[in-house]
Amino acid sequence: MLINIIGFNLSWFGLVLLGNDFIPVTLCWLIYHLYQGQRSGNKQWRTEIVLISLVTATGILVDSVLTLSGIFQFPEHHIIPLWLVMLWASFAATIAHSLQFLAKSKRLQLLIGFVFPPFSYLAGASFLAVELPYGPYITYFVLAPIWSILMLLFYQCWTFIKRKGDNYVN
Repeated sequence: MLINIIGFNLSWFGLVLLGNDFIPVTLCWLIYHLYQGQRSGNKQWRTEIVLISLVTATGILVDSVLTLSGIFQFPEHHIIPLWLVMLWASFAATIAHSLQFLAKSKRLQLLIGFVFPPFSYLAGASFLAVELPYGPYITYFVLAPIWSILMLLFYQCWTFIKRKGDNYVN
């Protein structure tokens, strides 16, 4: 779990600060993450690939809608940049590992979703990775309920995928 959270935080900082130039590092971390799961005999590694794919696709959709609606603006991009797609995949890899403690409490999922992910976008804006045309307060209060719902959704998806197991991904 420690390697998982370190890998995510390294990816977050690298992608936010260096953009697309950091994608190879994050990609290597994700491959290593999945390889370790497979190598350790964890039978859920293939279901985790499904989870990472679903969470990443959802994140692309949500951030694309927020970008098209003017909540976000990315310098030199009209749509979300590729580095943000990789950031979503990196975040998705934490759900079944370093953020696994959230799986047992919907209240905690709502609370964590309301507080921390919106601040991540505000931090990204302070590093000039994203512009927030409506300012930090309005952006925060747009993102907070969205992220609360997303956290519930992501853990519901993880529960469903785990329940289906390897039969689901075959």
